[in-house]
Amino acid sequence: MVVAPRPSLPALTGLRFFAALHVVAFHVTPREGRPAWLGALLDNGPASVTLFFILSGFVLAQAYLGQPSPGPVPRRAFWVARFARVYPVYLLGLMLEAPAFFLAVLRQDGGPTLASLQHILGVGAAVVSLTQAWVPSAACAWNCPGWSLSVEAFFYLLFPVLAVPVARLGPKGLRGFGVALVAVSALLSGLWLVGDGWLSGDAVHRETWLRVGEYSPLLKLPQFLLGVVLGRAFVLRRGEQAVGSPAGSLMAAGLALGLLTVSWSGTAWAFRDLALTPVFAWLIWTLARGHGPLAAFLSRAPVVRLGEASYALYILHVPLAFYVRTAERLSGVGLERRAPWGYSLLAITLFVLLSLAVFSWLEEPARRWIRARWSRPRPIPLSASSGLL
Repeated sequence: MVVAPRPSLPALTGLRFFAALHVVAFHVTPREGRPAWLGALLDNGPASVTLFFILSGFVLAQAYLGQPSPGPVPRRAFWVARFARVYPVYLLGLMLEAPAFFLAVLRQDGGPTLASLQHILGVGAAVVSLTQAWVPSAACAWNCPGWSLSVEAFFYLLFPVLAVPVARLGPKGLRGFGVALVAVSALLSGLWLVGDGWLSGDAVHRETWLRVGEYSPLLKLPQFLLGVVLGRAFVLRRGEQAVGSPAGSLMAAGLALGLLTVSWSGTAWAFRDLALTPVFAWLIWTLARGHGPLAAFLSRAPVVRLGEASYALYILHVPLAFYVRTAERLSGVGLERRAPWGYSLLAITLFVLLSLAVFSWLEEPARRWIRARWSRPRPIPLSASSGLL
């Protein structure tokens, strides 16, 4: 079995924590009593998922295309590694969110009915199989952040096939492919906006179309592929002397923050993601070099540890918020009503601490166990060996 080298990208690991924190703040902070710039920054929390998609492609390219002339990606080992990385904590999130989802369905259907059972089973089949992003009505129905894992599962399915042609490209071809991917992303967004305009008078179908735009794996694929191309280009230039100012990552981060403090109302989020995609790519590239004050900060051991636990923070914060809110209301303290920002800060702190515990006691042990058990090459039966060369 070929084992991919594990890249050392501490600044990018630290970046993951702040991207996850941005999404968490979007979900749990109050909407009232905040300045316009802060409101826009928090409302743009979903934009950080775009960063995750690009970063995912970049890191996988580092791991599996990290040699000047890499061989084919070992599919079984790759898929086992990806499953071991995401599914244990993802399943925990589904289990924790199950009571909230069941209650919401029963409340919507007026009690336990055949329709509510069919709804639960239908959505359950989609989320367990990580296919909910393909079903607009199910994408955000059960632990909403899981939709991005459904998209990632599609990327993981394609990566061993798409990695081969990307690895054959030289620097010039990678630049051209990267520009083409940004253009394709713009074209797809434009076509989606045209479809939204056609459906403007049909509220039911327009709602479905909006969900397609937000969750469709096909619309997100260029972002992931851009990350793969960027990662492969970084590999080819790894031995060269670093170019550019050490403040490049600060400039990229400042530009990203500037775009995130703009209020992108309605369907303008499509333009937001288009504008942020090259900026996020620039930020990832500069941070991967490890130069500058921002890279140094994100590479500090405590920040890297938070980045390692960021997946648990991201996938568990919605169900955890349900339990925290329920406990707070049952206690009668009324902190959420009297001091909403203090309540949000305490909740986020709790989520971060729990994510660190889950990473140490569940995520890492489960990942090691699954990979050790399922990645072993199986002995070839004697009856089948004669047909092998």
